[in-house]
Amino acid sequence: MKYPMMIAAVVAVAGSAMAGPITSQPPQISGMGGDVMAVYVFADAADKSILGLTNPPPGIAQIFCNHSTGGCTANTPGDTMDLGNRSGVLTFTLDNTTQGHTYDTVNPDSDGNYHAWVTTNYADFGVGALPSAIATQLAALPNVTFVGFEDRNAEKPVSDWDYNDLIFAFSNTAPVHNPGVPEPLTLSLMGVGLLGAFGLRRIKSKKA
Repeated sequence: MKYPMMIAAVVAVAGSAMAGPITSQPPQISGMGGDVMAVYVFADAADKSILGLTNPPPGIAQIFCNHSTGGCTANTPGDTMDLGNRSGVLTFTLDNTTQGHTYDTVNPDSDGNYHAWVTTNYADFGVGALPSAIATQLAALPNVTFVGFEDRNAEKPVSDWDYNDLIFAFSNTAPVHNPGVPEPLTLSLMGVGLLGAFGLRRIKSKKA
């Protein structure tokens, strides 16, 4: 029964920013085995936050930050960092040093809310079109996936759950839905296949 909820979350996001917290596991970002280039795309957050990578190793404590903090010099749109060859689900962290909260792209917070949305369509974040310079930059990279973060909890200061406080792009990556659990379409096809096999078996038994 959790699959309709997951589909509803996906439909709600398509084409616009979220209007509430994501409570069913959203897509995660997966490395495709090639060199992953991180690109700082957009930020509209007053709080100071640092993007990091914890998994797979080796981790990177500071990839980008939206304001100078903790030894990290504030980044500007278009800045890049080479993360090396990466494969499998990537766990990025967002450390909000202003509020003292750390979120990641895989797990929910203590309230059961997820703080990252992964998509290949930048328009999903509802912040307008990509600046032309960044669009040109990303067009030269293979298999680009965007990650947008919500940088606050449900507690005060209240989160607006728009998932566009900070947005990053990563090359040689792809969204994966609920890793390790069959997706609804996969389950449907499996069911059709089993029904077909059962029908053929009945036909053969009647002919015998």
